[in-house]
Amino acid sequence: MSYDEIENLLLKYREGKCTPAERERIHAWYDQVQSGAPQPELSDSEKSVLKARMWRAIQHERKTAGGIRAFLPRLSPVVVRMFASVAAVLIVSLWLLEANREGPVSTTNNTTRPMLVKLGDSSEVTLAPGAGITYARQFSASKREVQLKGDAFFNITKDSLRPFFVYSGKLVTRVLGTSFSVKEGKKERQMQVEVVSGKVSVFENENIGTREPASQMKHPLRKGVILTPNQRVTYFEESGHLTTSLVDKPALLSTHGELPPAIFKNMVLPEVIQWLEDAYGVDIVVSGEAVSECRFTGDLTNMSLFDQLDLICQSNDGSYQIQGTRILVSAPGCK
Repeated sequence: MSYDEIENLLLKYREGKCTPAERERIHAWYDQVQSGAPQPELSDSEKSVLKARMWRAIQHERKTAGGIRAFLPRLSPVVVRMFASVAAVLIVSLWLLEANREGPVSTTNNTTRPMLVKLGDSSEVTLAPGAGITYARQFSASKREVQLKGDAFFNITKDSLRPFFVYSGKLVTRVLGTSFSVKEGKKERQMQVEVVSGKVSVFENENIGTREPASQMKHPLRKGVILTPNQRVTYFEESGHLTTSLVDKPALLSTHGELPPAIFKNMVLPEVIQWLEDAYGVDIVVSGEAVSECRFTGDLTNMSLFDQLDLICQSNDGSYQIQGTRILVSAPGCK
């Protein structure tokens, strides 16, 4: 990349307008500079501009640190060439320094309606009334972190180089790119995470209450679970237990788009159950003697998963129960 391209990308990076591909270009270029790889030769005008920028930075340091004037020699051509070779790194440092000085952003939803918050990486957070979120104006190059109080729904932009962490009390949710919700449980001192799409890791934060920033913790995560769509974990703060289950209303997987009408005519029961598994991403286990001989005829279109199971079981004199993240269907068999 030319230095004009670099500057333009850094400006977008600072304003949080970079696409994931542009961020990867900046990170790759920065790693290249740090490794000492050769950089494009600067023109005289570029050297002059970069020299002026560095001199302004030095002047600022001189005002804040007495006595530095006597330490600095008069600039020579050798120093100018040295400035040119490290100018790229300085630009990055100055941008990041300025972003850090601005401090984190805190947003609270004081309305009676859900409020949409857009983060610097294009991720979106919908805050429930009374909920609040704290996040960096510009996420770091290695991870994205937010602090949450209350209930919120997250739609996270995929970035394989920077996992996304949500810290909510003692609970930590880690994703790369997915959609999920974090909310308080039905009872006091409970937290729940429900996954809509993608895969989510949920952990207990062992270092809660320490003064050490989350980004500097060496081992911040202890026990945890991995969730897939239509799964939920409930965290019990007092005991530290994590219990997995299905969400109250499993939804069709978003990857399917719109499925065709679910009309079955004399179809064997295992094939109907397989259709449900594929449509919802839920593990359904069927047991019973000669169950493969059972058949189903009916229209399951526009029905919830549990209503569909009720109809299927009634037609075969069977039943079902939910155990954790699985559904167990029992049928006596058809002959």
